[in-house]
Amino acid sequence: MTRVQSALRPITAGFTLIGRGNWTGGETYLRNMLGTIKGELSGNVAPKLFLSQAQAEKLKGSLDPFLVCPPVINEVFADSGRGTRLARALALGSDRDAERVFKANGVDVVFESATFYGHRFGLPVVSWIPDFQHRHLPHLFTKPQWWRRDAGFRAQIATNRTIMLSSDNAREDCERFYPASRGKIKVVKFAIDFDPARHVARHAEITATYALPDRFFYLPNQFWKHKNHGLVVDALSILKSEGKLDAMPPVVLTGRTDDPRNPKYFDDLMQSVQSRGLATDFRYLGLIPYDDVFGLAGSCDAMINPSLFEGWSTTVEEAKGLGCRMLLSDIAIHREQAPDASFFSASDPNTLAQVLLSVATGRAFVRENTDKLLALQHLRRSTYASSLLETFSAAIRRGAPLCANAA
Repeated sequence: MTRVQSALRPITAGFTLIGRGNWTGGETYLRNMLGTIKGELSGNVAPKLFLSQAQAEKLKGSLDPFLVCPPVINEVFADSGRGTRLARALALGSDRDAERVFKANGVDVVFESATFYGHRFGLPVVSWIPDFQHRHLPHLFTKPQWWRRDAGFRAQIATNRTIMLSSDNAREDCERFYPASRGKIKVVKFAIDFDPARHVARHAEITATYALPDRFFYLPNQFWKHKNHGLVVDALSILKSEGKLDAMPPVVLTGRTDDPRNPKYFDDLMQSVQSRGLATDFRYLGLIPYDDVFGLAGSCDAMINPSLFEGWSTTVEEAKGLGCRMLLSDIAIHREQAPDASFFSASDPNTLAQVLLSVATGRAFVRENTDKLLALQHLRRSTYASSLLETFSAAIRRGAPLCANAA
């Protein structure tokens, strides 16, 4: 583990739960960030996590190993960023309840995601915007959802916040859609941290646990409509019609099945699988232990991500860490995040069918030496840590005059 040069006094950064516990990728993102702070940024940043009682009970201490002190439990964070609390933050310029709790706990900078603490919030703020999906796929949002999301981004960008993005692709989007963001953006490409050797070594255990053959494809995305699972079903259906399905390893899937914007998505998808006779070829394993997600990724012949849109894909980052062969939709962020992957059209199942067949009829995949994978991971983590520290530091520099006035 490479640690970033220590600061004179650690920056105390305040965090709340991303997505209020309903977004797997957000929870993973927070876990990785807290792990980086505790590891590479130890002595530079001291994290404090703020939760409501219900959030704490839902997490069951899963984030505690990544913290240096217990979470602060306060009901202020049960409804921050929405309803009357959001209205007050907009009207008064600050969510004063949240500001009071953060200040009482010595917070220097607040990490803000999918919430808004007000344009005159009395602490420096890093606003993380995961992506601009609503701009690229507006048909997946109702008009109120679209306008609420866009207005939230505009409010954050219009203030003295530092805007944190996860890719150069997102920076280009942000500057194009919201020109006022220029000069406020920091790109922080997050990286994961685990021992690839341990997960790769679990192949026999994983295949036995989930009754899988030695070769299988893995699609670990949460079941949201923009993740485009149906493209894989269509590709398998094409291969079946051509009499080539017997040559295919099964595609196995995991992840949460609830899509708040499209509640019927999962059920409709699985009904389509059944009606086409693909139940043994497209297998949902359920919401499995997080450690087994790594085990499946470390054992699969290839990881598939057919998504129509991503910010900085957690599944792709995990696949990189485990040295997976990757079959990815040909979208700009995938090209940036994993340029050595095999790509297929996100809208044409025929191209995916060809890629799947080519991989299935070729040799089984052999991973890089796990020592090499670990060394590459350390390089990515070091870059991530440096970018994260600079972002917190920039937010404090940017926010200092405003916060002095607010005080």
